[in-house]
Amino acid sequence: MSALFLKEIGRNPYSFALLLLPPLLALGFQGRGEGVGLVGLYGTLLLLLPPLILALGVPLLASREEWAFLLGLPVTPWRGFLAGVLGVFLGLLLPLLPGLLLASGLLHLTGEGAFWLLLSGLGLLAFWVGVGGALSALLLEERRALAFGFALYGLLNVLYGPLVVALAVRLRDYPLEGFLTLALLLNPQELHRVGLLAGLKVPVLTGPVGYLVAERLGTMAALGTFLYMLLTGFLLAFLAAWVFARRER
Repeated sequence: MSALFLKEIGRNPYSFALLLLPPLLALGFQGRGEGVGLVGLYGTLLLLLPPLILALGVPLLASREEWAFLLGLPVTPWRGFLAGVLGVFLGLLLPLLPGLLLASGLLHLTGEGAFWLLLSGLGLLAFWVGVGGALSALLLEERRALAFGFALYGLLNVLYGPLVVALAVRLRDYPLEGFLTLALLLNPQELHRVGLLAGLKVPVLTGPVGYLVAERLGTMAALGTFLYMLLTGFLLAFLAAWVFARRER
């Protein structure tokens, strides 16, 4: 089943955008130092990569007609959907990995820098494939799943910083620190950005969200935030398979 979804992704010509996107973005960060280039590229990928992942993966995972055919095969709904999510992940990973390697070459990253760029791209892909899988399983309608996915992208990647800062300001006189901590943990990709800044000691400002993370959660390690982002993606995928197996199709 995974191979079927992997082939569907591979047949889509837009999937090659994942190969071209990282090196094209890397051109804007050449000559700015390894740490700044790495974190700058990751921050730009946060804005441009998730919509592409959603647009390529959700139409396959949310199609009732596709699942009506595939579940005629000898496979349980839970395993079938999980295999579909894995196939989408692998199909998108195949062009993304060489794209990240090309970007690391353009940025003249050392072995450690290239390693962190690959891990960061892998974690970001896993997180958003998990998000797309969860929305697909909940809605099983392509347009609605894409609409909710893009809305969530806007919330997490565009509005998240201002909203969290506004929340921290509004709650400064109230004993609701746990609520603010939860708000910080709900965006693993932003935590990883802060973890990269702290772990690699990049000489740029961490921003207000980075300050709140350090204040509420302490120093974040790059490896720990990567594992948190990767685990969140896996948990979302398993949750999606569980929801899919128990709903009417």
